[in-house]
Amino acid sequence: MRILLLTQHFAPEVTAGRFRVEAFAVALAEQGHDVHVICPVPNHPTGVIAPGYRGRPLLRRRLGPIRVTYTRVVVVRRKTVIRRLAYYASYAAIASVLGALAQRPDVVLASSPPLTVPAVGMLLARRHRVPLILDIRDVWPDSPIDLGEMRPGRTHEAAQRLERAVYARSTAILTANDAFRQRILERSPGGTQVEVVPNGTTEDWLRLGESEVSREEAGYPNERFVWAYAGNVGLAHGLEHTVEAARLLGDDYFLVVIGEGPRRQALEERVAREASSLIELRGLMSPLEAARHLRAADAVLVSERQETVISAKLYDCCAIGRPIVAACRGELNRVIEEHGLGLTVPHGDPAALAAAVRCLRSEPELGRDLVERARGFARDHLRDHQARQLPALVASAVAADA
Repeated sequence: MRILLLTQHFAPEVTAGRFRVEAFAVALAEQGHDVHVICPVPNHPTGVIAPGYRGRPLLRRRLGPIRVTYTRVVVVRRKTVIRRLAYYASYAAIASVLGALAQRPDVVLASSPPLTVPAVGMLLARRHRVPLILDIRDVWPDSPIDLGEMRPGRTHEAAQRLERAVYARSTAILTANDAFRQRILERSPGGTQVEVVPNGTTEDWLRLGESEVSREEAGYPNERFVWAYAGNVGLAHGLEHTVEAARLLGDDYFLVVIGEGPRRQALEERVAREASSLIELRGLMSPLEAARHLRAADAVLVSERQETVISAKLYDCCAIGRPIVAACRGELNRVIEEHGLGLTVPHGDPAALAAAVRCLRSEPELGRDLVERARGFARDHLRDHQARQLPALVASAVAADA
């Protein structure tokens, strides 16, 4: 089959969305399908177009068996709501034209967020008269409301109508966890096929979790307990509370934050004012380089504000072989507690976070037990294995739509 895949994030960007969609594209291509991805030029999370992708409105490349068309979009360094909308809208407009002019696919696969991507998918599926499959990685517009990026009102109501429209037009919907599935079912027509395909980690992370990485190589102080975070520094992760937690822990502890994102500048300013000797912020790294830094730490941090999200970072952190402390609530808290993967504290509670980090230092046997369970969980949730469910789901959706 010819599969047109629409996504706001794709390789070589370092985002959870990229890794999920890339695994889907590879799984489909390995089954012999012709996969064509239309995505923006890589620019997230810095808002700067990556070298090698500048100066041309379109770039066509092959990533292994996958054909990729990179489109120029409105890029934004300072990510206000209006500028984000311009970024999303520019991709939606260009992808609509490119998709309409492309060779007729057998199926359109659109990955969200943002909600503009499935909207384009709906238009192109109608244009080519083919099935539409949605991959819902986060439920919009609920997520922007939860994070304070959108207020209830006319814009939110319009987004909800668009959400219901794309659900109604889709032949099948994939999503990342049971909480998302329930919300989608509540807003979909009766009989909509909604399947859970969880996120996962990779064999590379599991192998790295069996290796030794020196603290000297990572640039960590030998005499202090190092806890580390790697990922997007954004609204959903709310890392501001870690500054107070680091102050409560004091000089015997050292927090390393690896990554970029819209909240990084504010975090940098607060660290400079309040905890400059207790926290170090490092820039964006390749996934395996970030993994090596996590492996060299004494503990790893997962932070997630949203109730219904199971952070994709959880699976990689489970693989890396270091005890996890998670500031979270809702679904993520439930999964960690249910499987005994780490210590959980309410998100935004610095005192509880500091106490959990102290506990991991003072009880190494507890840490070893947590690591053993977490690595078993990671082995059961390999990204490639999860993605291999997709070809059969696509075939089923196309057959149902025939």
